[in-house]
Amino acid sequence: MTAGKEKAVMAMDSESVVTEDFPEDVPERGHWTGRFDFLLACLGTAVGLGNVWRFPYLCYKNGGGAFVLAYVVMVFLIGMPVFLLELTMGQYSAFGPSKVFSSIAPIFKGVGYAMVISASLVSIYYNMIIGWTLFYFVDSFRSDLQWQYCHHEFNTDRCFSDVEYHACKALNDTNIFNFRTCYNATFAAIQNISDITDSERISAPEEYLNRYMLGKSDTFENFGTLRWPLVVSLFAAWIVVVLSLLKGIKTSGRVVYFTATFPYVILVILFIRGVTLEGSTDGMYFYLVPDFQKLMEIQVWQDAAIQVFYSFSIAGGGMITYASYNKFHNNLIKDVLIIGIGDMLTSLFSGLVVFSMLGFMALQLQKSVDDVVESGTGLAFIAYPDAVARMPVATLWALLFFFMLFLLGIDSQFAAVETILTFVFDQFPKTRSKKPVVVVLVAGILFLLGLPLTANGGIYLLEVMDRYAAGWPYLVIGLCELFVIAYIYGMSRFMDDLKQMTNWSPGAWIRSHLLVTIMTISPIVIGLILLLSWINFEPLKVGEYVIPTWGNAIGWGMAIVPISAIPIGFIWQMCTKHKDLSCFQRLRHLTRPTEEWRANAKANTPSSSRNGALNGYDNPAMTEPPPVYSLSHL
Repeated sequence: MTAGKEKAVMAMDSESVVTEDFPEDVPERGHWTGRFDFLLACLGTAVGLGNVWRFPYLCYKNGGGAFVLAYVVMVFLIGMPVFLLELTMGQYSAFGPSKVFSSIAPIFKGVGYAMVISASLVSIYYNMIIGWTLFYFVDSFRSDLQWQYCHHEFNTDRCFSDVEYHACKALNDTNIFNFRTCYNATFAAIQNISDITDSERISAPEEYLNRYMLGKSDTFENFGTLRWPLVVSLFAAWIVVVLSLLKGIKTSGRVVYFTATFPYVILVILFIRGVTLEGSTDGMYFYLVPDFQKLMEIQVWQDAAIQVFYSFSIAGGGMITYASYNKFHNNLIKDVLIIGIGDMLTSLFSGLVVFSMLGFMALQLQKSVDDVVESGTGLAFIAYPDAVARMPVATLWALLFFFMLFLLGIDSQFAAVETILTFVFDQFPKTRSKKPVVVVLVAGILFLLGLPLTANGGIYLLEVMDRYAAGWPYLVIGLCELFVIAYIYGMSRFMDDLKQMTNWSPGAWIRSHLLVTIMTISPIVIGLILLLSWINFEPLKVGEYVIPTWGNAIGWGMAIVPISAIPIGFIWQMCTKHKDLSCFQRLRHLTRPTEEWRANAKANTPSSSRNGALNGYDNPAMTEPPPVYSLSHL
C-alpha cells in the first residue's frame, strides 16, 4: 500500500460495495438506502416520456399495429438481454459506465465515454420536453383551457374547435357541418367566416402547440429568435433537476416513490375516458391491427429497436449508473423481469390511451386516423390535451395530467444527469466533496446548450437530435456491449458473476437460450438494422417538410461524436498502455479484466465461501480467459 493511500471500502448498509485507490479524504460514492428505492428508480427511469410521448408518435409514424409488433419483438430480442447485461455490470463492479468498461476490458474504455456523451446529448433536448410539460401545466390554471378554442389571435382560418362547432350548431339551429365560426370573448356575437373542407381542418390543440407555445417557423432555415416563455420553462426544469440531485442518489431514491407510481393512476383514468368517446374504436383498430406490408420497411424496425433502447434507458449509461449503487447480492434477475415487462406494458397501454383519442379526433375532423395530425414529437401534446379538455372539471384534470407528464420525464432525466455526474466523480474522485458545485455547473452547461431549442425553429433541431443523438449511437453502443460480454469478457465469466451475486442457477434450457440470444441473435439483429438503415438512409422529414441537407449533417455529427469515442479509445489504449509489450501482447492484456473489476466482488465475498468455490473472484476460470467464449485467449 503506497503512502497516503489506502483501499477505501465504501459501506452500503452492513455490506461493502466498491474499492478503489483513492486518497483518504475522498468522500464515499453513495448508495441506495433500500432495494425498493432502486427498483422504483429504474422503473421510473424506464417508464417515462419515452412511453407516453415518444412511443405513440413513432407508432403513428410507422403505421400503428406494425410498429407495435416490431417493438414487442425488439423488446425480447434486444431490450431484455442488454438490460440484463447493464444491471449485471453495474452491480458487480459498483462503477459508472466509464469505469465499467475500462475495468472489464480496458481497450473498450471508449464505450463508456460514448454512453456519457449520448446521455449528455439526450438530456439536453429531453429537458426541453419536460419544459413543455411545465408550460402546459402553468397555462392550465384557467377556467377554460385555451387549446379548446379557435378564437385566439394565433389561430388560422383552418382551425377547427369541436367545442365551438357544437356551440355554434346549438345557437344557430343548423345541421350544416362544414363551416367555422368565430366568437368574441363573451360569446356575445357569432360570425360565419368561411366554409372549410374536411382535408383543410387543423385541430385547435395542434394550432395551440405549433403556433402558440412553439411559435413554430415554416422552415429550419427560418430559425427565428428565443421564445422567453420556453426559456423560462427550460430553466425551471433544470432547477428541479438540480434540487433533486444535490444530495445524490439518496435524494432521487426518495423522489421516485411518488414519481414512479402516480402516473399510472392518471393513465388509467384517461384510458377509461378515451374508450368511451365516439370513434375511439377506429383509433384502437389502427393501433392494434398491423399492416404487414409496413413490416417490410427497415425504418419500422430501426425505430422499434431505437425505441427499445430509449424506453428501457439502456446504452445511455443510466441503468449501469443506478445498478452501481446496489448491494452486491441484490437479486437483479427479478428486477430485470419486473422493470422490463412493466416498461413494455406501460408503452402499450399508453398507446391505447393516445389512439383512442386520435380515433375520436379523426371522427370530429372527418379524416382517417393516420391523417389526423402532423406526425412528430408533438403528437402526445395534441392528443392528450384534447382528451383532458373533455373531462369533467377539465382544468383539474389538465393540471393533474401535465403534472404527471412532468413526473414521468423528470425521473428519466435524473438517470441521464446522474450518469454524467457519476462519470465526473469516478474520474475525479476529489470532486465528490464539491457535489453541489459540480451539479450546478453540469446543469448550467446543459441549459445553455439547450437554449437553441427554445427558438422558433427549435422544434426542427429537437427532431434532428431525437433522430440522430438517440438513434445510431444507442444501437452501436448496444452492439459493443453484447460483443464485449459475449466474446471478450466471456459468457462463462458473465454467468459466474451473475450466480455469485444472485445465487441463480438457471436450467439448461434457460441458460442455452440466454447464451444463444446474447452471443448470436441480439448482435445479428442490431448489426442488420444498422447496416440496412445506413444503406437505405433518407433525410429526416417533419410531417411533409424535409429537413435540409445541412440539418441532417448536424444530426450526423451528433451521431458520429459518441460513436467515434469507441475507436478513439481503442487506439488511445493501444498507443499509450504497456508500451514495453508487443502489439499482440498489448492487445491480449487490454482485453482482460483489471483488478479493479474484481474489487467489489472480493469485498463482498466472505472468505469461507471462497475456498473451493466454483464462482468468485479467485476462481481460476475468472482470472484466466475462458477457452471458448473470449477472444483474449489468442
